[in-house]
Order: sequence, then C-alpha cells, then structure tokens
Amino acid sequence: MKSNTYHSLLAHSKRSAVFVLLAAVIPLTQAQTIWNGPTTNFAPTAVYSATVPTTYDLITADTALARNIDYPLFNAKKESSYIAANGSPSNTMWALGTLTNYTNLTFKTWAKVIGGGGDGSNLITSLPGKTYVVHILSSNIYLQVTFDTWHSFNQQGSSLYSYTRTTPAVVAPTPTVSITNPVGGTVFSAPANLKLGATAAVASGTVTNVAFFAGSTPLGSVQSSPFNVTGSALPAGNYSLTAVATAAGVSATSAVVSVSVVTPVAVSNSAPAISAGLFSFDYTANVGLTYVVQSSSNLVNWMPIATNVASSGIVHFTDNSGLSTLRFYDVFLQPNP
Repeated sequence: MKSNTYHSLLAHSKRSAVFVLLAAVIPLTQAQTIWNGPTTNFAPTAVYSATVPTTYDLITADTALARNIDYPLFNAKKESSYIAANGSPSNTMWALGTLTNYTNLTFKTWAKVIGGGGDGSNLITSLPGKTYVVHILSSNIYLQVTFDTWHSFNQQGSSLYSYTRTTPAVVAPTPTVSITNPVGGTVFSAPANLKLGATAAVASGTVTNVAFFAGSTPLGSVQSSPFNVTGSALPAGNYSLTAVATAAGVSATSAVVSVSVVTPVAVSNSAPAISAGLFSFDYTANVGLTYVVQSSSNLVNWMPIATNVASSGIVHFTDNSGLSTLRFYDVFLQPNP
C-alpha cells in the first residue's frame, strides 16, 4: 500500500510539472492596432546595407523591410536575405486588399501571396500599383502598402523599388479644462442663476466646445473663449459641477466643483441690546450666504457698514462706532454673485 501511494503521488507531481512548463511558454497577445494614419513613401538609396539606415524601412523595432538585388523583400531585423521557405519577410503576413476590409482578408506569406524573384516571376510588371495589407505579427499591427515601382538590379541599379505605406493613426492631443467660477464650497440662494466660467486649452489646434454640467444635467455650452455660461434658476440642492472641453473630437472633463443652493430664510432681527456703550443685535441667516448690515440717520440715506458670510443660523452684530448719534439699522441678503 505504501509503495502504490508513493507512485501515485509521483505521477501527479510529474503531470503538474508539465502543466506549469506549458503555461510558461504560452505567448502574450498584443492588442490589435490599425495603422490608418498619414501615408509615407519609401525608396531605398542603395542596395540593403545594415549600416546605412536609408537602405531599409524600419517599421517597428523588430521589422525592417529591405531588398537585395533581384530578390523580394526580407526582414532585415531577423534575416539576411529573402528565403521563401522561411516565410520571408519574417514576422510578416500579407494579403491583397486594403485596410478598409482587412478583417475579411486571408493572410499568407509573401511567397504565397505575391510570388518569387524580382524579374524572373514578372513582378516588374505585376507588382507596381498593387495594394496589400501587411500584418506585423509580433506587435499585431496591420498596415497598408502600395507598391509604386519594382525594378531589376540590371535595369535601375540601386533604385530597386519604392512603395507608399500607412503610418500609425494620428492621436489628437487631449485638452485641459478647469472651472474658474464658481469657487468650490460657495453657497447660493434659490433660485440661483449660476455664472459659470472655465479655462480650456489644447496643445495643438483649438478648443471648439466647453459644456457645463450639474451632475449629468447640462447647464449650457459655448464654442469659443471666453468659456462662460449662466445656469438658470437652479432650485435648492447640492450640485457637482463639471466642464467638458472638446478639441478635434477628443474630450476632457474638469475636476468637480461642489456648490450648494439653499432656500433663504426670512431675515429677522432680535431685540437690540446695549452693553459697554455699544449697540448690538442678532439676525437670522443661512450658513454660507452673505448679508449686508446698513445704517441710516434718517431712514432715507443708507450706508453699508458690515458685510458678513454667515457661519451659523444666528449672526451677532455689534456697531463699534458708539452711541453718539441716532441710527437706524437694516439687514438684507446680498444677491448671488
């Protein structure tokens, strides 16, 4: 029994080791990328030379298309010449067609799709004008190549071929945007007409729209600087404000600015008091709203003497000017900024 148990565990251990080994060699798959950006033209300045960068087209770090005399292309980063049996150009697969329908194409090696020698297989006449989609296997990139010329070495010397290919898609820069008005934490009285402002910029190009939101509710938008709008008649509540800037179809959202809108209480004054030769009274208020105390000697001409952002529901006011003259006092809620 002990012997059988030992052999059973050993066999299980071997199977586990094989499984781990296989898992370790599974290749990681790169995300698919379509190079549908601006085209570039390539024509070598001479027959391929590893020391002369203008004799090969470096597409990715491990893929450089080049040509030696009358042979088809090879990958100068992985091989020294075209060998059909090895799948040259290595790390590439080819299909006749365009990027617009690349998902419906069948990709094979150059030898199976295009053919062999430079002049011996009539590529001189058949290849120019043809468009292919090339799949760079290691980086999972698809790009489009249109051959412009294809010559034999005896005909054109170093001018063996030329083509036009696509490059990576141009990614528009992301704009920056921030709300400049109102300031976070500001309290407004309802109904509030919020004056909203933002700054927005982009590294290149122009910001073409800035839209303002309270949560997911749009408050307005503007297409050019200055980026200012007014959110009309907002009822009491807490609001998370954002601005979204757009440039060349790319959008960015500002940091959230939180403000509150409250229903203002009626301002009422308490019975006044005189202490240490100073006149004082209390008045009701909303925390965060701004109140103005004004005085008059004749109930006709009023002069503001104190402005206060209420920190509590009852605000205490003291007139430090003393009791030498007759004065009347009034308190009012300052309008929203």
